[in-house]
Amino acid sequence: MLGGVFAFAGAGEVSAQRTVRRVIYRPVFIRRPFYNRYYYDPFYDPYSYDPYLRAQRDKYYAEQRVSRERRDMAEHRAKYYADGILTPKEQEQMASDQEQLAKALRDARRYTTRY
Repeated sequence: MLGGVFAFAGAGEVSAQRTVRRVIYRPVFIRRPFYNRYYYDPFYDPYSYDPYLRAQRDKYYAEQRVSRERRDMAEHRAKYYADGILTPKEQEQMASDQEQLAKALRDARRYTTRY
């Protein structure tokens, strides 16, 4: 009863202070329960146990490698033939580019001739 009297006595006073509400935006960290940078469980990775998906992924990477090697070779060819003279160092680089492209094509051909 004594608490009620104090509650009613304080309710009659009006505060002159203004209340300000602040909204603080904080970053949200989303946890991935089955994968983090320190622990990897292949059970939840479909590429580790599904041979079809693994073959499709390897085929994609092989095709990307072929396109990357072709792009690099085209860039070097444009750069080296711009002045009209091929130095021995540039010839070695072009030969290396051709070898890398041939190897990438050989690896990519594995996925097109198998099926």
